[in-house]
Amino acid sequence: MILIIGYGSLLSRFGIDRRQSTRDIVVYNPFIVRFKGFRGFNTINDHYMDIGKNFNPIGERVNINGSIDESGKTFECLAYYIKDEDLHKIERREGYPAELMDKIKKSLSYYNKKFNQDLNIATFLWTFYPYQERMANNCSKILRYRNILGSYVEYSVINKTHYIPHPIKVKCQPNKFGLISIRTDIGAKKDFNNKIRLMTISEAIHSESPPRESYFLECILGGVHGINIRDLLSGLNQNDQEKYCTIRDLEEKINEEWNKTQDWIFHEDDLYTNLKRSGILEYFPNLFS
Repeated sequence: MILIIGYGSLLSRFGIDRRQSTRDIVVYNPFIVRFKGFRGFNTINDHYMDIGKNFNPIGERVNINGSIDESGKTFECLAYYIKDEDLHKIERREGYPAELMDKIKKSLSYYNKKFNQDLNIATFLWTFYPYQERMANNCSKILRYRNILGSYVEYSVINKTHYIPHPIKVKCQPNKFGLISIRTDIGAKKDFNNKIRLMTISEAIHSESPPRESYFLECILGGVHGINIRDLLSGLNQNDQEKYCTIRDLEEKINEEWNKTQDWIFHEDDLYTNLKRSGILEYFPNLFS
């Protein structure tokens, strides 16, 4: 099984189902995980979600009844397992370069045979991560990861303008390793460039070419599961008409998301409590009125 971390459109079942490549994917044992760092909409191409340069890929599992972090220095994600054979669906959805994945998988097979191991792809990629360099900042570590992996596979592949898989670690007993996607032309690599930065949802809405309407829903519906998404909603114009025009049919989609995920036992059975924890009710107080 492979642990997948969704921090944008993969935050919700609606988001998973919106793409043909992952529509029939089976989600196992979902839970909430929190990382230090920030996320936002990028200012290039189709304005997908990305992660800032201070991202720390060592996260912690969060209980649905646990408190939220109000520091503004963390973000919460939806974590879940998929079968190994379904990883290609995530690869296709996220646009991982096929050459890169082929090289990684061949290297993994060689490594497991040579050292008589049985590592999955996430645990294998973590071996390239310079986590032991405690004095380095998170941006430098991610750049080092890309350089090390690039020298092992091929620099031209790792530097293509696509999402690429990054390893993460969830601290628990025992520790869990998974995959998160970060673009190579922004995020930890280049968000220090003023021409390429991360936007709030309000800035994305008012940008020259905002993301399609469904993308906002894919991200926001993670709040149905109690995932704290205040960082995504922050800066949203308080004009109710604008909010509801931008994110249409939110109440209907919330109910659909809830009904489709009744087997996700981690979020328990209190939708109102989940919406309150997520921050949705703060920004959309008239829901279900």
